Amino acid sequence: MNVEFLYVIGDYFSTLEKKCFVTEWVLPIMLGIGCLMLSLCGIDTQYDVIEKSFGFVGTLFCFTLASLNMLLGRDKMKEADNYQTNIKYRNRQATLYELVVISYTYLILVEGFLCIGYIIAHMFNFVYIKFIATTLNTLYVILLFNILATTIRTISATYFILMKR
Repeated sequence: MNVEFLYVIGDYFSTLEKKCFVTEWVLPIMLGIGCLMLSLCGIDTQYDVIEKSFGFVGTLFCFTLASLNMLLGRDKMKEADNYQTNIKYRNRQATLYELVVISYTYLILVEGFLCIGYIIAHMFNFVYIKFIATTLNTLYVILLFNILATTIRTISATYFILMKR
């Protein structure tokens, strides 16, 4: 099985700063746990969030792919390869260009996994084990909020690279 995507996920976490960790992971986990608590109380918000967000995730997946392709060829983005950051990446200083590419690649992977998970869940909707379904739905909600926060940070970083004079 091809597991090269694990390198991208590892690189993402190794380059993630503590202040970004709070907004990209702690907040989504809290929202996911809140959604889980509502589900356990009988208010089925998880299913509604997932059902209404799938079209959005698919659109975001295509947007992220297009953004990465358009940005990689820009001269301003290539200039960002000259700017060293204070973040260690594979035992050396990461460049701003590498951080943006890692973020976009991470987003594409997670969005792809969310799309695949949604499709598989609909293929096997006749198999229903409440604990497993609730756990997977909670994970989906957490990753959904994670990609939203990561997208905002990545687009902001891209903006500052492209607008730098």
